[in-house]
Parts: sequence; structure tokens; C-alpha cells
Amino acid sequence: FQMLSVTGMRFIADFVHFANPVMLKLLIDFVSDGKSPISYGVAIAIGMFALSEVRSLLFNHFFTVMITTSVQVQSMLTNAVYDKALRLSSSARNSRTVGAIVNLMAIDIEKICQVMPITQHYWSSPLQLSIAMGLLWWTIGPAAIAGIAVMLLMVPVNYFSSIRIKNWQIHQMKVKDERTKICNEVLNGIKLIKLYAWEEAFEEKINALREQEVQFLRRIGLLGRVVDAGNAAAPFVVAVASFSLFVLSDEKNILTPQIAFVCLTIFNQIRQPMRIVAMLINMTVQAIVSNKRLKEFMSAEEREGVDFATPVVGNALEMCNASWSWQAGQSDLQSLTFHAPVGSLTAIVGVVGSGKSSLLSAIIGEMELQSGSVALTGRIAYVPQQAWLLNGTVRENVLFGRDYDEHLYNQITTACELLADFAILPHSDLTPVGENGVSLSGGQKARISLARALYQECDIYLLDDPLSAVDAHVGEAIYEQVIARETGLLRNRTRLLVTHGLQYTKQAENILVLDDGEIIQQGSFDRLEKSPGVFRELLAEKAREENQHTGSSSDESSGEEEGSGDETLSSSRRSEGSRRSHREKQVKPLSLPEKNVEAVEVGKVKLDVWKSLIRAATLGYCIPFLAFYIAHFGFQVARNLWLSNWSDASTKSAGNNSINSSDDVGLRLGVYSALGLMEVTAICAAFHFLVLACQQASLNLHGPMLRAILRSPMHFFDVTPIGRILNRLSRELDVIDVMIPINVRQLMNNMLQVVAIILVISYSTPLFIVAIVPLALLYFFLLKLYIPTARQLRRLESTTRSPILSIFAESVHGVTSIRAYDKIDSSCDNFAVYVDKFAATKYFLMVVNRWLAIYLELFGNFVVLFAALFAVVSSRYLSASPGLIGLSVSYALTITEMMNMAIRMLSEMETNAVSVERVQEYTKSESEAPWQSPLPPPDEWPVRPSIDCVELSLRYRAGLPLVLRGIDARIRPGEKVAIVGRTGSGKSSFTLALFRMVEPAEGSIALDGIDTLRVGLHELRRKLAIIPQEPVLFSGSLRFNLDPFSQFSDEQLWKTLEMCQLKDFVSSSSGQLELPIAEGGKNISVGQKQLLCLARVLLRRAKVLVLDEATASVDILTDSLVQSVVREEFRDATVIAIAHRLNTVAGYDRIMVLEKGRIAEFDTPSRLLSDRNSRYSRMLEKSKRAENRRK
Repeated sequence: FQMLSVTGMRFIADFVHFANPVMLKLLIDFVSDGKSPISYGVAIAIGMFALSEVRSLLFNHFFTVMITTSVQVQSMLTNAVYDKALRLSSSARNSRTVGAIVNLMAIDIEKICQVMPITQHYWSSPLQLSIAMGLLWWTIGPAAIAGIAVMLLMVPVNYFSSIRIKNWQIHQMKVKDERTKICNEVLNGIKLIKLYAWEEAFEEKINALREQEVQFLRRIGLLGRVVDAGNAAAPFVVAVASFSLFVLSDEKNILTPQIAFVCLTIFNQIRQPMRIVAMLINMTVQAIVSNKRLKEFMSAEEREGVDFATPVVGNALEMCNASWSWQAGQSDLQSLTFHAPVGSLTAIVGVVGSGKSSLLSAIIGEMELQSGSVALTGRIAYVPQQAWLLNGTVRENVLFGRDYDEHLYNQITTACELLADFAILPHSDLTPVGENGVSLSGGQKARISLARALYQECDIYLLDDPLSAVDAHVGEAIYEQVIARETGLLRNRTRLLVTHGLQYTKQAENILVLDDGEIIQQGSFDRLEKSPGVFRELLAEKAREENQHTGSSSDESSGEEEGSGDETLSSSRRSEGSRRSHREKQVKPLSLPEKNVEAVEVGKVKLDVWKSLIRAATLGYCIPFLAFYIAHFGFQVARNLWLSNWSDASTKSAGNNSINSSDDVGLRLGVYSALGLMEVTAICAAFHFLVLACQQASLNLHGPMLRAILRSPMHFFDVTPIGRILNRLSRELDVIDVMIPINVRQLMNNMLQVVAIILVISYSTPLFIVAIVPLALLYFFLLKLYIPTARQLRRLESTTRSPILSIFAESVHGVTSIRAYDKIDSSCDNFAVYVDKFAATKYFLMVVNRWLAIYLELFGNFVVLFAALFAVVSSRYLSASPGLIGLSVSYALTITEMMNMAIRMLSEMETNAVSVERVQEYTKSESEAPWQSPLPPPDEWPVRPSIDCVELSLRYRAGLPLVLRGIDARIRPGEKVAIVGRTGSGKSSFTLALFRMVEPAEGSIALDGIDTLRVGLHELRRKLAIIPQEPVLFSGSLRFNLDPFSQFSDEQLWKTLEMCQLKDFVSSSSGQLELPIAEGGKNISVGQKQLLCLARVLLRRAKVLVLDEATASVDILTDSLVQSVVREEFRDATVIAIAHRLNTVAGYDRIMVLEKGRIAEFDTPSRLLSDRNSRYSRMLEKSKRAENRRK
């Protein structure tokens, strides 16, 4: 009913709008007649004001309802896209990138909602044009046919142009999706990119996509401006056609002011629907493209949960000949048959890429069941191999939507060894973890993820190698306190444990050995140990590795499973004492952390922002654009003044009973047409330079911002959510690409039109000058009220949009966990809260715009009133000619709309300039040290890769405590050094200091005698190599992931892959070296990713290699491969290994034990082991005790 009522209001408003030409005819008749009482003229003037005001109120009410509806639709669509993204099937998710879905939210939905408020123009604009043509026929008779013909000719031009623009729009959005996807990947993998000094490769790749995108924008802009120029010229062409046919068809037809300016008013009034039609076509084309993309996404296949049968009594899970696939047409897991009794522990082992993680994914419904049967009962908890955390506090991540139970919470956090971490975190368990746990170590993230699973109190626990990322002795304690058959919290729950630590399989009732997606062995530890096969090979390799590293110390062999950090309490002592200390800590007043709220600028947009926008567009394009636009309006005013003179002359000729000669009419018509032609030529030239200026601005604003982001120090990414950065790289750039060019065009058009109107009215009726000053003061006062409010609301709109994108990207990355815990509905509810905040801000912004429109149109209607009143007075007392009166009032009738649009565009220009301001904010953000130094080190540096630390102290950001304190150490050339210590002891911090990811607070690090602070960051980082704990791959080819700068030959790449035992895998793929890597490396297992990281360092051949727990996520055979390749290929290099498992480092030359950021011990393994009181010895002793307990 509401939509029907506002449609009726719009219908009435359109008819009232065209009453003014009739009123103008009456006014000109009054002036020409000269006999009617002046009160009649005043009544006409008041009538014109009243009709204009009625139309204004009706139209604004209509528009308020429409924009309210568009905001509601935007909220619904945004929530629907989020909900759909959480329900997509695996194959549907793999075919869509995060960047593409982010663009659906940030851009496509916006384009659909932008067109909604003006959708009724589909019928309103043709209605207005029909009324205009009817009035034109009423005024000049059959001569109107020429004008109607011109209007009809514009329809196919607009249609075919829209088809071409639509095709370009589709291509442009595809490129935008790809760019946004890569930006998202870069932001997620920025740490690795900086460690490898790959920023320039990704900058080049993103800039190339941006240039493609801008090329499509240029084509769209040029064709769109041609259409706009045609629509802008349409009133003039209609006028020429109609006037020509009128005066040339019959010599008796005289172009009097009544005819000329009633027609001119009609032509001016069809200018707006013609412009709206052009804009509507352009926006509709964009909305159609966006709607198609949205429709394809919303109709994508959703995950269909498998209807599991109920297993036989006593079993929690059964599979019989079950085959599973990630995509239709392939089989990734074949003929799986096993059962898991209630309360049992099932271990799952196998080499890298054997299908272990896929088996857990199948159980939680992420894979499609192709054949066989599955029976399952009970709720499932899932701990993924790579921990996923919410951007909230530690406690919020553990609770994961459940109510806080202090006893249960303390019991679980104790069992997961989190109390020691709470003690060092600045706000205990109320400390924000950052986006995806950026402020935590890998071990801390893994333990929080495990604690979350325990807190859900489920029946079946799927544990995907949760202990590989934690310190060794912590892993032993967690196993005993959580997983173990007799002592663990989960001892009565069904557990499926994927692990590469064979020591954890001894207590398992059943062990599944997977290879190439099949169960090739299963049984108890004792049975498999005695049976030939993969499991016994893994045990043999484990034993060989232990013997290789233990030397003569039999105790050291028990350290295979784990080993680093400082002392750990046994579970029984820790359970009581730690819980008590945690309760004591909780009663202390905690200083709650400050929320990472995006800073919002206040006040008007600074002059520097406008200067930067003009510089980006370049003066070489801006000045010609301005000059041609001014010329356009100069020719327009001259054309209408010529029409005024022509009509007055025609009236005088008619009064003298003389007939205009055809030569005189031809001259008049020829000059009128020539001025119009120059007007059209000028606007075409202006639009051309506008498109070029906008294209240049788009490139010049994006490039420096991207460069500045890539040059930002790591702490910038630690505290800045990815969604906030993506908002600038997507939505803010879209405003600069699309909205600001529209604002500039319409602002120039309307401002110059207003100036022209005021000049013409003042020239025609000089008395009007008296009203200019008070009207100007009213407009100024209105702007002073409106612009600051609108500007700040626009800033708030941008800042409330950023959390939506952040939460969305976060949820998409953790969709497996969200679905496994059945948290889709609660996640959607939480997301809707942020959408509502954004919608409220946007609604207020749009309502404020309507408030402005009402007052602007009121003041504009007063201009009409004063112009008409002064025309009445001037005609009686100043002998003003009917031609000038007609010109004056016809111009005045357009000022309401023009002034309204001018001030709205002025304010919208400033509010949209906030996007430039936000882009500039990142462009001017803090930068890390230069990539290249003025005096680079020699190419052969480091010749002797020694590392000397002198009083090295480190803190991550100003105001934070030191994480390294007075480190004094020398690592000799070619020495192999292991760094061990508990989480928070400073192991990873030492690596960050070496790579200058964080600059030293005090002291220095020298590489081969040269202070690393004296060399450029890329000069340093390209001389180092690292295999990170969390491997990262990027979408693109395998070749790009290994060699982004194309430095190596195919032969070198194949040789390296062979050394990493990946040659068979790559050569069997269809793409080989061009094998496509999915976004985030989703089509590659974690172990294979780690081997590709090994291949990267082998290609680099650096003289300093850092291993950051590089083999935590691989099986024992792959671990052995990595260790042997490192020993062989880096035998002359300096190697630093950060480790949780002592078996991987026991054969190193020296071991550095860190404790609370200081070196507690630094000596050879044999000397440290000879002292039973050394921290290193105590680590091994604790590992041995834990091993004995499991036996």
C-alpha cells in the first residue's frame, strides 16, 4: 500500500511539474498585453510558487520512502550473501574466491540499491516526456513532430550503448574480483611476503590488474559520456528541429516570446528526464550485471549434510566402503571401512597428502559421499590443523557463543596449558587476539582452538594434529590432560586424532594408516608394529632419527616426541595450584583492553585532500575540462539570448504587419543552430578530458596507496583488520572510480547552470539583484548546517562498513569450524548486528539529504516567486520586453532543480572526497625502513655468514614490554644452532629481529660484520631464507609460487621439485609447472605446502637459513626428508632452527635456550646434557617421564 501511495504522489508531482509552462504562458501574455491589473500578474507569480512547492513536497516524500526501502533491501541482501557464503558446498566454495564475494557485498549490492530509489523513473520519465511532447504540440502544433522524432531517435542510441557498456562492465567486474582476491591473499600472507622480499612482485601483479580494470572503466566512461553528451544536446536538437519546422513550414508562423519561451521551458524540463534516462540506463546496466553475479552466487550449490544412519549400540561412528569426493566426478577417499566405539581413541596416520585431514572433513560433512554407508551419532567438535580464531578476546574464542561457566572454563584452560599464557598476556584471557589470532603464537592459537572444542562438550572430537604447533613438553601435558585414555578430560568421549607424532598412537584402540585416500592398514599399535607395512616403516624411520641425534645418551631418545621450554608442572599438581592462581588472578581488577576501533576524521575535508585529487587527475586534463565546460555554458547562454532577441524581433514584425523574409529566418535559425552546435562540441570535449582525468586519478591514487600498504611495518597489519584495508582497496576505490566522476560532472553542470541563471535573470530583470544577497545568505546558512553533518555521516558509513567486510572475510576462512560446531545461525545473528549499524548510518545520511532537498527546493521556489514578481513589476514600470521576461522566468523555473542538485553535489562531492581522504590516510601511513640502501653491500655478502647480537632488545610496538632483553650471542659461520624455549620466551622474536620485521629497541645484529640496520630491507631479506611454521601459497601457477620474479629456468625448478619429492605429484598434473594453485592453496595439503616452502629456500640458496618449526605438520618420513635435504644442501650455510621437538635439533652444533626474552643457556648439546640441572636436561627428563606414563 505504501508503494502504491507514493507512486500516486509521484504521478501527481509529474503533472504539477508541467503546469509551470502553462503558467509561464499566462505570465508572458500578461506582460505582452499590458492592460491586465497588476494583481493578476502577482497571482500568477504566487501560483507558480505554490505549484512548485506542492511538487517539491510530494516528490521528497516519495523519495524518502524509496531510499528507506533501498536501505532495507541492502541490509537483507548483505545478510543473505553472508548466510549463503556459510552454506556453500565445497565445490561451490572452491570456484569462488573471497575477493569475488567481498565485491558482491561491497560493490554489487550497492549498485543494485543505488538504482532502487529511481526505479519508478522507468514509467515516470516516459510520462514526463509524453506530457512535454503534448505541451509542445499544444504550443506549436504539428511542428512538434520534429521534436518527437528526435526524442524517439535517442531511444535506440541509448539502448545499444547500454548493451556495450554492460559487456564492458562484466569484464571490468571480473578483473576487479581478481584484484580483490589477490589483495586479500597478500594481506593474509603479508608476513611471508615480507620475509621473502616479494612485495615488488605482488605490487606489479596487482597494478597490472588495476590497469586492466581502469582500461575498461575508460571505455565505459568514454561511451557513457558520449551518451550523456547526446542527452544533454537533445533539448537543443529538439528545439532546432521544432523551431525550424515551425517557422519554415508557414511564413505566418511567428516565433513570439509566448511560443519561444514556453517551448524553451518545456525543453529545459525535458532535460532532467533525459539526463535521468541516461543515468538510469547506465545504473541499470550496472545493476543488471551485479544482479546476475548475485543471482549466480545465491543459486550456487549448498552443502547438503549427509543423513547419517544410527550406528549399532556401542559405536559412535561406522563407515562401510565409503567413498568421498571434494568435487563431483572424482574420488578423493576410496572404500573406507572402520568403526569407532563410544569413548574410544582412534589415531589416523599417514604420509603427507594421504587424506588424513580429508577424512575428518568428510565426517563433518564437507565432502560429498559418493558410495557406501556412514552411521554416526552425537554432536561433533572439530579442531582444524591450522587454528582459526575470531577477532575477539581469548575468552570469547573459547566460549564460542556458549554461556560462561567458571568451573568448566578453569578446568579446560588448565588442561590446555593456557594459564601460563594468561599470566603473560596484557589483559589475561580478556586480551584481544587480533584478526585470526595475529597477536598470538602458533602454539597459543592451537591450544585456544582445542579449548574451544572442549568447552562445547560434544560427543565426538575430531582432532587434526593439534599438538604439532605447541612446545614439546606442553604437548605431552595436553595429551595426558585432554586426550589420554585414562587421565584425559575426553577419556569418555569418542576421539579421532590425526597425528604425525607416533608416540601418541600407543594408547589408541585403533590406528588407521592412510595412503592415497585409502585405509591400507588398521589395528592396535602392537599389531601394526609387528606387521610389515607403512606404519612399521614410519616407526623404523622414527627410531633411525632418534639414534642419529641421541648419540650416547639413552635419555635423549625419549626426547623424540617433544622438548622445549621451561618447567612444566605435572597434571595433578597443576590442576589444583594453577586453577587457584587463575581464580586469584580473576578477582584482581583487570584493565579491559581498548577495542580496535577505526579512527574517524572530524571536520571538513582538508585542502590537501583536494590538492591530491587534482594532482592525481593532473592539471593537463583538469584545465581543458574546466575550460570546455565553461565554454559550453557560454554558448548555451548566448544561444538563449539570441532566441530572446529573435522572438522580440518577431513580435515587433508581427505588430508592424510585416512578414519575416526567409533570409532573415534562415539567418536567425542558422546562428541559433551554430551556437548550439558549438555548445554540443564543447560539452563533448569537456567529457573527454573528464574521462582521461578520472582514469589518471584512479591509477595515481591506487598505486601509491598499494605501495604504502606493502611498505608498512608488520605492526600495522597486527593492529589493522584486513577488512578495513580491503574496504579502501575495493569500496573506497569504487567511489573514486565511479561516484566522484559523476559528482564532478554534475557539480560543474549545475554550478555553472546556476551562475548562468542568476546572470540571465539579473540581466533581464535588474530588480532581482536585490533578492540575491538574502537568498545567498540562506543558502550559505543551509550549507553550514548540512555539509558537516553529511560529511561525518559519510565517514561513519565507511567505518561501519569495514567491520562487515572484516567479519565476512574472517567467517569465510573459518567456515569449516563454524559449520562443524553448528554456529551458522549465531554467526548470522552477530553479523546482522554490524549490518544494522551500517544501515542506520546510511539511512541517516540519506534522510539528511532529503532534509536538505526540502529546504533547497523551498529557497529555489522563492527564486521563482521573486523572478516572477520582479518580471511583473519590470514589465509595468521598467518597460522590460516580453522576450527578456520570458527568458528570465524560464531560467528561474529551472533554478530550483539546479540549485538543489548543485548544493547536493557540492556536499556529496565533499562526502565522497572522504574516500580520497581515507586512501590518502594509508598513502601517508608509517613506512618501514627503505628496501634499498644508498650504499648497498657487496653482491657476494655475506661471505662468512656469522651472526653477532650485541645487547639486542626488542619490543613489537612503542609502549609494549620488551620481548627480547639484552641478547649477547655470536653464531659462527656455517654453525647449526637450535633455539628452544616455552611459548613467549622470544624464539620467534629472534627471527623477526634477524629479518628486521621488527626493528631493535636497543643493540644491534651484525651479519658477516655488517650491521643489518645499515642495509636495505630487501638487501638483507634476500640474503636470508626461511621455512615458516605456517606455510602460505598464493593463487596462480605453481611456477609463480616458487619463482615470482621468473629468475630460474624450468630445469632448475624441476630439479628442486625432485629434491623435495614433489616431482611425481607435479608432473602427473595437467598443468605441470603451470599447475593452478587455488586461493590460499586449498587444493594442496599442508604437508605439500611445507615441501613447496622447502623448494623456495632451495632455489634461493641463501647462506643463512631459518627453520621455524618447519616440520611440525608433516609425517616422520617427510620430516626425515626435510632434515636430510637441509643437512646436505645447506651444509656450509648458517642454520637457525626454532623447534618444539628436540629430536629435530639434537644433532645441532649448539642449542640456545631462551627464557623470558633472555638467553638462559647457550652451549653444545653434550655439555648441556652433562649438567643434569641445566634447563635443556630438565626438558628431556620431563619428556622421558611423559613417555613412560604413556607406556
